Amino acid sequence: MLQDYKNIRLLDATAVEYIQSPEKSLAPASLSSSALDVFTDFTLIKPVTVSESMSIIEALEYMKSQHVRLLFVLDNQDGFAGIITASDASGRKVMAFMQKDQVGREQVQVRHVMLSKFNIRALTYNQLEEAKVGDIMLTLKDSGDQHVIVVDESTAGVHRIRGIISSSDISRRLKISFDVMYEAKSFAEIENVLSQGIKG
Repeated sequence: MLQDYKNIRLLDATAVEYIQSPEKSLAPASLSSSALDVFTDFTLIKPVTVSESMSIIEALEYMKSQHVRLLFVLDNQDGFAGIITASDASGRKVMAFMQKDQVGREQVQVRHVMLSKFNIRALTYNQLEEAKVGDIMLTLKDSGDQHVIVVDESTAGVHRIRGIISSSDISRRLKISFDVMYEAKSFAEIENVLSQGIKG
């Protein structure tokens, strides 16, 4: 079997001087930047998913290992069932389910505390293309959500999740903290912080 393959000659890296980086650099965004600048596009980056039957203990560990605070939940046919956040998996929802069903934490599954797709509101990709970062910030601030999913329709007419925007990505790109984003009484306050270059 190995005779089907060949050994490739390795080169000396001594002469290498630079590391390639993406053409589109992640320069700091502004409130008037395109919302696409803070969008995680699942045509480019694979979403992090879990089964609805996974225990919330495993789900939390998986979030930590993947460095995310939200997981997309799949049903037993691998269809989209909902989302679960780090706060869902470690907060009051878990305690409430444990008390109601008289079970231990290890018996709580993702499906017991996730946000079902029937209770999720989303933006369309078309809306996103027209929007600015400030529009998304205002939308998240008013809804109180940390994330918003973005949906589109395939050429075959199938509705699918195209990607996600998170408040953490926005704050990272704007170089301001969550607190500034969520506690500011006006965009003027946020713009003032941005103009001073204060980091959270």
